[in-house]
Amino acid sequence: MMAHKKPTPKKKPVPTKRKPAPKVESKKKVLLSKKDCLRLNLGSGECIIDGFDNIDLAYGTNAYPLEYEDGTVHEIRASHILEHFPYEKVEEILKHWVSKLRPGGVLKIAVPDFRKIAKAYLEGTDHNVQGFILGRHQNAYDSHGSLFDVENLLEVMVASGLVRIDKWTSSVPDTASIDWSLNLVGYKPAHEDCGIQKANIQAVLGAPRFGPVSHMKCAFQAFQSLGIPYTMVQGCFWHQNICNAIKTVLAYPGTEYVLTCDYDSVFAASDVIELYRILQAYPKVDAVCALQGKRDLENVLISIQNDEGTPITKIPRSAFLRNTLEVSTGHFGLTLIRADLLRDFPKPWMNDIPNEDGEWEEGRVDADISFWKKWREEYGKNLYLAPKVVIGHHVEVVMWPDNQMKMVYQTTNSYHKEGPPKEVIR
Repeated sequence: MMAHKKPTPKKKPVPTKRKPAPKVESKKKVLLSKKDCLRLNLGSGECIIDGFDNIDLAYGTNAYPLEYEDGTVHEIRASHILEHFPYEKVEEILKHWVSKLRPGGVLKIAVPDFRKIAKAYLEGTDHNVQGFILGRHQNAYDSHGSLFDVENLLEVMVASGLVRIDKWTSSVPDTASIDWSLNLVGYKPAHEDCGIQKANIQAVLGAPRFGPVSHMKCAFQAFQSLGIPYTMVQGCFWHQNICNAIKTVLAYPGTEYVLTCDYDSVFAASDVIELYRILQAYPKVDAVCALQGKRDLENVLISIQNDEGTPITKIPRSAFLRNTLEVSTGHFGLTLIRADLLRDFPKPWMNDIPNEDGEWEEGRVDADISFWKKWREEYGKNLYLAPKVVIGHHVEVVMWPDNQMKMVYQTTNSYHKEGPPKEVIR
């Protein structure tokens, strides 16, 4: 069942920008509107805005599905209509609206801010909590099926393909201008690849002195297809080499992002595109890394701490279903960093630090971890994990035939600790 808003009752008129509801002779006439700049006001009710096609069930037009051709709409304004749809359909609806936008088109969304409303309620503020959250129920469509705060609205907007998401202020005195309104605006990428080929990304590629080269093939394929230049580093002292390479690419005119790639990462061009899209969608994210497992361990290459600095060892599965997850430390296996922040980052960037006994055993801080600790604790910048960008970690394995002549695979670390797998012992 379509869930859309009816016009605002006349006893509560909007003071300006109001016109009588247009007389629609036929549905086809409205839907085939031809304009140089096609803009839609979804769920308009009686708040008619000049220069927009005002879409509302009262006028015989639906906000979902929209009967406009894909890629033809310059702007969609959806003020306090999204919350009227079932929460299970929100992402589907947003993707549909985005499909109607032209490349570079804008989608403005306004919804009730559940967090703000709930906070005011708990503080004893006298306001219409039920009306804001549940709707006024003045007709069959005037009920709410979804709740939003900044975090989950941002998540679903990013999932629908929008970038450069930020707040916006309503220029007309409609529901989007009230205190309890959460207003976010996003843009459809101007290019199918999020414009990554127009961005000035410089890659730093760590190369092994010998051994595995599969990541080299991944890097060449990805960087060539995306037009990303790269600087290759090689040597015994990894952290010194990568710092020098980053310094080199930062000196290139116009470098906007630095992409680091380690010698044992296995990835594709689509992973690079998604990291770039996340930085475009989340202006407040300073750096973003892919999800990668630790070599020979059943963990991933991130750490998370609470406000007191205590490590969080149990992370709920639901946290990895989001587009981003803030972490304390990460890796350089496939990580995208804003170049301007690196330019201002105090040196030295990386230091190996021994444990309290001056030894390189348990308790030491490796150079890459020291970078992220300094990035966060001293420089005040953030690092986010992109849980949906999953890359491989190349490891050395030993292959054994078992008693049935089937192959059993074992990591070299496991072999040195435990010997051959039990399946192959004669």
